[in-house]
Amino acid sequence: MAKTDNPLKRLVILATNDVAAWLLERPIREVTSRPSNLVPPAEALDSDLVFFVTLEDGGEEILHLEFQGPGSKRPMPLRMLEYQTRLTTTYPDIPVTSVVWYVGRAGAHAVGFDKLSQRHMLLAELVEANNVIHLWRLDGEALLALNRPVLAALIGQTQLRDPESALRQAVDQIVAGTRGELQELLLIEFLTLCTDKEVAAMAEQIVQYDSYGMEESPFVRKWLAKGREEGREEGREEGREEGRATMLQELTLRLLTRRCGTLPAALHQRVVQLPPAQLLALSDAVFELTSLDELQAWLAQVE
Repeated sequence: MAKTDNPLKRLVILATNDVAAWLLERPIREVTSRPSNLVPPAEALDSDLVFFVTLEDGGEEILHLEFQGPGSKRPMPLRMLEYQTRLTTTYPDIPVTSVVWYVGRAGAHAVGFDKLSQRHMLLAELVEANNVIHLWRLDGEALLALNRPVLAALIGQTQLRDPESALRQAVDQIVAGTRGELQELLLIEFLTLCTDKEVAAMAEQIVQYDSYGMEESPFVRKWLAKGREEGREEGREEGREEGRATMLQELTLRLLTRRCGTLPAALHQRVVQLPPAQLLALSDAVFELTSLDELQAWLAQVE
């Protein structure tokens, strides 16, 4: 699941305002996150993302996002019931909207809380049914019609009637609607989320040669070049995976610098030496870190 789960979460965090406005279908003023203070044991819940949204009219709402792929073992209905119960207990005066993102054709038959066993039906009736997004069922062209760069970065996971045209439009929206580091990061996530081999090849070709006036980005160019280099040596698919792993490392380092400040050489080396699974975990945790001390504490827990 990490192949799409982690990029999706990073993408959501990069542009939470756009994602929240899309999911809540209302104008918003601000989106923030808070340190976890849920009723214990919060660690047992394994929630993905929780945001506190200030609406344009001043009201507040909690937006809770869960991502589930084919490899997820814990039933989503129980995850949602448990987490919504704890959220409403901890924040009784703030309404909660929960959304499940199914990726990789997981949850093919999911509607609301899916099909619960009889002993959980009573509990389900006490909680408003969550929203469900099946990315592979979304109409990519309809998503592009919303003209939100962060949503354009998702289309590699959606249904596309004319993939080449849609991919070009997606790159156009990202380039026209963003600048600088955000543009680079969205392009990387756009490329990473193009998991179909043919679509991925088209996307890489478009970003490399048809940049629509995009500023020169050594970071994006290196991502593409690494995939091609590894592809020649180890086979195209394996090479693309190696290129993504290398770029994930560089992306995580960039985000850490953005969040925590310049990393001392010793700390930089500790991050570089993390095995793939821990690097993926750090790429998720990076937006919860605000200082070098917090980063060192996180590393001390996993090393």
